[in-house]
Amino acid sequence: MATTAPKKVIVMTGGNIGIGFECAKLILSSLSNVHLVLGCRDSGRADRGVSKLKAVAAESNTVESKPLQLASFASVRRFAEDINASFPQGIHTLILNAGLMACSRQLTEDKYEMNMQVNHLSQFLLAQLLLPSLRTGHATWPDEPSSVIFVSSSLHKAGVGRGKDPNLTMENVDGALEFDGMLFYRNSKLCQATCMHLMAASLKDGPVTVNAICPGFVPTTDLKRESGLATRILMDNVISKVSAASTAAEGGARVFETIAKDRRAKNGVYYDKEGPGESSEESRDPAKQKLWWNWTCQAVGLDSLVQ
Repeated sequence: MATTAPKKVIVMTGGNIGIGFECAKLILSSLSNVHLVLGCRDSGRADRGVSKLKAVAAESNTVESKPLQLASFASVRRFAEDINASFPQGIHTLILNAGLMACSRQLTEDKYEMNMQVNHLSQFLLAQLLLPSLRTGHATWPDEPSSVIFVSSSLHKAGVGRGKDPNLTMENVDGALEFDGMLFYRNSKLCQATCMHLMAASLKDGPVTVNAICPGFVPTTDLKRESGLATRILMDNVISKVSAASTAAEGGARVFETIAKDRRAKNGVYYDKEGPGESSEESRDPAKQKLWWNWTCQAVGLDSLVQ
């Protein structure tokens, strides 16, 4: 009797609403023999999201959520331990989708600025902790590489959007000298893109690929959840109607396209809504890559990866 292949395990941070939810719908309705795990901070919203996803899932597919608070390195480590223990066959894809724009300066329990930890540090840590499982996953499903996908933003580039350009410096990495919510969101996404390139280079020619996708300008996501009421109303009802804006469904489709076989076979690529593109010049600077890679590794407690 033929052995039934285990379901391909896809792990996504967030995914109960917004771009991630739309991507999750496509994963569960379009692919087959897949098990999707969402890492979510709010159990009630996660349960509601999972219920909606089960309603659209193909018969061979399943979905669940597990607790994950990206403002806590301890929570990230527990989540990674849970994934590794739950899936000895490994995982096939890791989609680092969750994000936050904290408009007021906040420090996490780990004493890092909130935007930087949620958008970059914790997701980098999770990717590193799950790399062994991704390698095991390639042995289980050898037809294509395992893949890490960082959901990026064009706001990491100078000259894009309104407000101050990214200004990522060691002197003010925690916002103690000067803080602006949009600026620090941009800085966190710049640090993410910078480290994505070096992570991809460190895994070159191996069984795991690393890429990034900017899903477009999607003003209706939960990213703005800490903004004031007026800003949220403006984003949902006015800015969402401008021609440059994308819907959450369009953004989710772009993330979904990035896990397809032809794109996941590439490594170190920054995709945007038009296809393969380029991240910012600063993110591609080897000296900056090494600087922020080493700072990130030390911040999350992975000193052994310092170059």
